[in-house]
This record gives sequence, structure tokens and C-alpha cells, in this order.
Amino acid sequence: MSKPRQTNIELLRIIAILFIISFHYVYKSGYVLTSLNVNSVIIKSFYFLGELGVNIFALITGYFMINGKFKSKKLLKLLIEVNFYYLLTIFLKQAYTHNIGNWFCSLLKSPKSTFLMFFPVIFNKYWFITAYILIYILSPYLNKFIKSLTKDELKKLLLILFFIWSVIPTFFGFFENTTESLLYYNRFLWLIFMYFLGSYIKLYSLKIFKNKKISIFTAIFSLAFMVLGIIVIFKFGNLFKKIGTKETAYFWQPNTIPMLILSVSLFELFLKLKIPNLKLINVAASTTLGVYMLHDGPLASTLWQNIFKTLDCLNSKYYLFYIIAHTFTIFILGGGVDIIRQGLERITLSKFLDSQVYEKLTSKIKKFWQKIYKVI
Repeated sequence: MSKPRQTNIELLRIIAILFIISFHYVYKSGYVLTSLNVNSVIIKSFYFLGELGVNIFALITGYFMINGKFKSKKLLKLLIEVNFYYLLTIFLKQAYTHNIGNWFCSLLKSPKSTFLMFFPVIFNKYWFITAYILIYILSPYLNKFIKSLTKDELKKLLLILFFIWSVIPTFFGFFENTTESLLYYNRFLWLIFMYFLGSYIKLYSLKIFKNKKISIFTAIFSLAFMVLGIIVIFKFGNLFKKIGTKETAYFWQPNTIPMLILSVSLFELFLKLKIPNLKLINVAASTTLGVYMLHDGPLASTLWQNIFKTLDCLNSKYYLFYIIAHTFTIFILGGGVDIIRQGLERITLSKFLDSQVYEKLTSKIKKFWQKIYKVI
């Protein structure tokens, strides 16, 4: 029997995916900003929300998975879900451009492309999904390593990784125009760090901020600092360009110090919230991964630039309203699609995974693996 969901965290999942959708709205629309005005500050401010959403999902993953158990059925369901959305979004894109006939012909002419199309995880078609699946596969070993350390040892490790992949890049990144090019940093390693941090918070009931008021103040201060950074870099653009920084939303990347502080403070705030178990929120939160894959990937440029025509909204005084309205539209429509997918999964895949046929198949695979293991 599955454990009841924590609605406070499920609500945070929804907020995180809304952050990511709104970020994609401004990031993938093809804007070229040359002047400082209200809309340009709004656009760059929404950059922060995307990586904030990713950090929150990573913290939630570590928080719950540290005491979780790897399940091959869950992995298989996840892989099939990724393929479902990847193929669906390719089809929708071709249908929108009235190019289905030519697309099918190209598939017939290129067996290699057709074959590789069924492996979106391997080819990083959704970078976060690939990283998440790898972390899930490695979670038994990551958890064993985490639990083998004492509280003090784990804290020291986190501080070392924080200094290497957050503190140093935040300061020296000004010379590179990015905080993600130093000390062999990559997004997968950062998600591992956030997984460790989420696990530490869970294992030791860590409370960095004493109460909700401090969490809220810290989150607001961190976000205000980053927004102020946009204005300062815009105003003193020539000076920052001489140093090496052209990106006005410099602190938007996930490993900057203020972004990390914002992520943890918001996560802790929701941990402190006491919300009754609400089925509507829990169901909506269960669709977040599907919403992510449906609105991103192959359909992204078509969605933003052709369907929502985001470039046409750039100079509107209602620009902020457009971002919010389109973000919720995508979440509601995407959530509806995923609820249908979940229903289909329950009457097809879930039944197959609970059948004797699947049990016999996995039993043979386990015996085969055990033979190989003994030989090695």
C-alpha cells in the first residue's frame, strides 16, 4: 500500500513546474533584449524561476528517495512514459506543420533515425529526465553511501561540494559569463549535490531557518538580490563586459549562491507548512513530469513561437499577464493529457506488470543476470 502524499510538498511540485513553464516561455521564445525597461526586467527575472524549479525537484527527490526503494516496475513505467511523450510531441509538431506525410516517408527512408527515435533518454532529449532516471538507477548506491557517513561527515562533504561548485563558480564565473564552466561542473553533478542536500535535510530533520517568517524573508531577499543584479549589469554593461559578463541575469544558473539560498529557503518553507491532504492537489502534482515533457522537447519552439506567438507580446503592457495566463493554460492542458495517459497506463501497462507473464519474464532475466554475475 502506497504512503499518503504530503500535500505541502505536492503543492511545491506544482509551483516548481509552473516556474519551469514560465521560464521556458521567456527563454525559448527567441527574444533579443537591447535595452532596460519593465518587460526586459520581467523576462530576465523569469530566468531565475526555471532553475529554481529544477533545484526544488532535485531537493524533493533526495528528501523522499533517501528512504525509498528502487523498483524496476517504476523504472520501466518511467521509460515508457518518456517515449510516449517524446513520440507524441514529434507527431503533434508534424501535424501542426501539416508535414505528417513527409515525416513518415523520411522515417521509411532512414531506418537508423527511426530506431534511434525510441531512445530519447539515452540521447538526452529531455536533459532533466535523463539525469533523474540515472539518479533513480543509482539511488540504492547513493543512499548506501550517504547513510554510511556520520552526520558530521555528510555535512563536511556538502560544505566542500558547496564551495567547489557554488562559491568558486559564483565569483569566478564573472570572467566566463557563466557559473557552469569551472571545475568540471555539469548539471548531473549538481543534481547529485542537491540530492545529497535533500537527503541530509530528511535524515537529520535539518532546519536551516528557524521559522516560516525567516524562510520567507530569506527567499524574498535572495530573489530581490538577483533581480537587482539584472538592473546593475544592464546599467553598467560596459564595465561587466570588460570583466567578461554579458548575461544580465547572471545569477540565474542553478549553482549560484543566491539561487541555492532561494531554493533551500523555499523548500524549507513548504516543509513547515501544514496543509490537509487534498486529493485535487495530489492528482495535479502527479502530472508534473508529464507536463514537463509535453511542453518541452520537440514541440517547444513550435509551442512558443507559432502557437502562443510570444514574440508578439513582448512590447505589451500586459506582458506579465500573458506569461502567467499561458503558463497556467499549458499546465491545465498538459495535466489533462497526463491524467488520460495515467488512466491508459492503469488498464494496460500496470495490468501487464502485475501479471504472471511479467513475473515469469523477470524471473528468467534475473536467473540470466545471476549467471553472468557469477562468471564475472
